[in-house]
Amino acid sequence: MSAVGPPVGTIRELAAAYRSGALAPTTVVRESLKSIAALNGRLNCFITVLGESALRAAEESDRRFKEGRPLGELDGVPVAVKDIIYIEGVKCTAGSKILAGNVAHYDAPSVRKMRTAGAVIIGTTNLHEFAAGTTSDNPHYGPVRNPWDPEKIAGGSSGGSAAAVAAGMAAASLGTDTAGSVRIPAALCGVLGVKPTYGRVSRLGVVPLASSLDTVGVLARSAWDASAVLKAIAGGDPSDVTTANEEVPDFLAALAHPSHPARVGVVKDYFYDAIDPAVEEDAETFLSRLREMGCQVSVAHLDGIDEVYEKWVPIRRAEATAFHLRWLEQTPELYGDDVRRLLEQGRDVLAVDYVNAINARPSYMERFAASMKGFDVLAVPCTAIPAPAIGQSTVSVKGNRVPVYSALNRLTLPFNYVGFPVISVPSGLAGGTPLGVQLVGKLFDEATLLRLAAAYEERFGLFPRPSERAPAAPTG
Repeated sequence: MSAVGPPVGTIRELAAAYRSGALAPTTVVRESLKSIAALNGRLNCFITVLGESALRAAEESDRRFKEGRPLGELDGVPVAVKDIIYIEGVKCTAGSKILAGNVAHYDAPSVRKMRTAGAVIIGTTNLHEFAAGTTSDNPHYGPVRNPWDPEKIAGGSSGGSAAAVAAGMAAASLGTDTAGSVRIPAALCGVLGVKPTYGRVSRLGVVPLASSLDTVGVLARSAWDASAVLKAIAGGDPSDVTTANEEVPDFLAALAHPSHPARVGVVKDYFYDAIDPAVEEDAETFLSRLREMGCQVSVAHLDGIDEVYEKWVPIRRAEATAFHLRWLEQTPELYGDDVRRLLEQGRDVLAVDYVNAINARPSYMERFAASMKGFDVLAVPCTAIPAPAIGQSTVSVKGNRVPVYSALNRLTLPFNYVGFPVISVPSGLAGGTPLGVQLVGKLFDEATLLRLAAAYEERFGLFPRPSERAPAAPTG
């Protein structure tokens, strides 16, 4: 990748360079588009590239900087958007044949807010079809390939978003997370993935998978960058009844606040039951680093964790099938085999099981919140396995054959059910590809997670890019 030219810098680097005049947005956006042209044939991150409109937006940003009136940290920054989020006038395929000709007639609020902050939308990213999977192995648009090893998956469903940021084609990207679809590809591609609290960001203008679980999230290179994007897109939306009228803190300002050493709870039950030894070793190394930073690390127990999967399943299956039912009945052949099989399962969900699962959520939220008393955050592995090969359907975990689908989302989906905020932080390498550890926070307390991630980066450095051929883990 080094032959392509310098990758797009971090948002923090670009913001400083723009303000000093060392770089202009048009220069950076041209480099971004050049990288996409050079790398997309290999990695398959983008479905639609918005070259002309991106350059026009960059020129407007140039003018603002020359006139001394930039819009903020995101002004002129090239950002990608998962091709399941509406951008006015742009195809929104959801990675499917069914929506191949679907053109968005408005900006999703998350996109509108990014534009208002001056971000330059450079394209829409490839994904697992309809966001209904964990690999981003798309039968219609081709698989997204991991920048660290193109024979392995990037993770899903926001695989194109994560891979584009990891490879330096974009400074950040928007994704969606229903069972881990921001955090899984973030972990496997070596970038930071933020799933905010459910209701923190409007999901209007997002093709739904399971609306009670869907969350718009952020993929970025650093905690500072993620904070800048989350600051821009967070907030209540009167058009989206699922958003919360919670005050949105200045996430960037919060990074500068001194904080006591974090009290970190490590949940062994469930999260360590069936994970690859390389994942366990990596997580233990990450925890050792937290101790080096002065964090108080001790064992925690999440009340009800073993029951959550059975509550998540009927919601995910029933809501997805309800949305897709007309297409499933009229044009089932247009779906990829794996997605069609999952959607068909929703027909078997009993109404009583769905209603009970929905009604039980407040109780589990309370139980998780009570379990977190005495801790600022929880730390658990993100995926049970390192990145598998493209096309691989099962993996061996401690001598047992496990479906790749469940090995990748088993450790992430509990926090979609309860809606808690989570960040996947790059933690090391296994088999040549990255791993991540989840930091779990209390409701609407993304600031604490971002602050701890930023402190970790300050101590141990940003996780390297694929082209830098990093050692097994970042070192201080």
